[in-house]
Amino acid sequence: MDPLNDSQQFDAILLAGQGESSYKVLNQHKAFLRLEGRCLVTHVIDSLRQVPSVRSVYVVGQKDDLKKTLMNDGIDLETPRPITLLEQKENLYQNIWHTFLATLPEDHNKQPLESGPYRDRAVLIVPCDAPLITPHEIDHFIRHSDISRYDHILGITPESRLKPFYPCQGKPGIRMAYLHLKEDNYRINNLHLVKPLRIGHREYIQQMYQYRHQRNIRNVIPFAFKLFWKDQHKGYHYYLGLILSLLFSKLNCPQLVRFFKSWVPRNELEEWISKGLATRFKSLAVPYPGAALDIDNGPDFEAMKCRYQEWRTLLKQMEGDPVPEDGSQPEVKQKPSLAFPQLTKT
Repeated sequence: MDPLNDSQQFDAILLAGQGESSYKVLNQHKAFLRLEGRCLVTHVIDSLRQVPSVRSVYVVGQKDDLKKTLMNDGIDLETPRPITLLEQKENLYQNIWHTFLATLPEDHNKQPLESGPYRDRAVLIVPCDAPLITPHEIDHFIRHSDISRYDHILGITPESRLKPFYPCQGKPGIRMAYLHLKEDNYRINNLHLVKPLRIGHREYIQQMYQYRHQRNIRNVIPFAFKLFWKDQHKGYHYYLGLILSLLFSKLNCPQLVRFFKSWVPRNELEEWISKGLATRFKSLAVPYPGAALDIDNGPDFEAMKCRYQEWRTLLKQMEGDPVPEDGSQPEVKQKPSLAFPQLTKT
């Protein structure tokens, strides 16, 4: 049984930076896309501030733009939980690192960080482009993260929990790419509970982020070469299994997908990642899919605008369902409704 962190609180780092590895949707930074009268980043902040285990929220990005946006959206930076706005750095890794340092007391530099009292300090890292993320989902992720045994916990969502959000009955939807593991197919939901000072190879994080678009084979091949060149732990077949499963999934070859995903048992992949990052890494299956429904492109955003209220109701329904320990649940049946043009990911 997973542990329950009932009394612990963590600072949340909300990533809203604009850099080389970030990209725009409809010629606009994703954080500032407007949905239901408010920006995406505002939707995420609202959810974070309702989570008892979130102590305070740090938002990193273009500070002046963020301040103006949040004020226009009626966000109070002081209550109910304080919000600190920080100017972005050169890349994702630096944004996380410098924001983590900002969460520490002012006298933190009196001792070496790696051996000082904050080496086991964990922070929650959250994306800015998931407007359907819910307080219940965030709280579930934190409460079930075994932070005493692991230094980096990554949320993943089973495919079965995302199928209700596919295009269906003529309505637009969001169709995801997955990590095809031996046990199941999962979508990375971009929730991280991490102890930055316990990640031995922090420099790999930026490289991994640059090739994060799982659905584009052209993006993962360069990272594969870098990984193979540096890998001292002989885990090449895990990465090959992931790439080939993704490729044959796109080619609609389910038998080949099943064959290559058998190369990638979830626990073995976690051990390989732990060795590569020089840390204790663990994935956590989260049955609530709000964080995984991020906005990657224009069709995603149009689908979100069209079905936002419907999907919010569906997520609320999911929160009342019983939750097996593997994070999966029966598929949710939806009622028929009016037809719309289909908008899907490619």
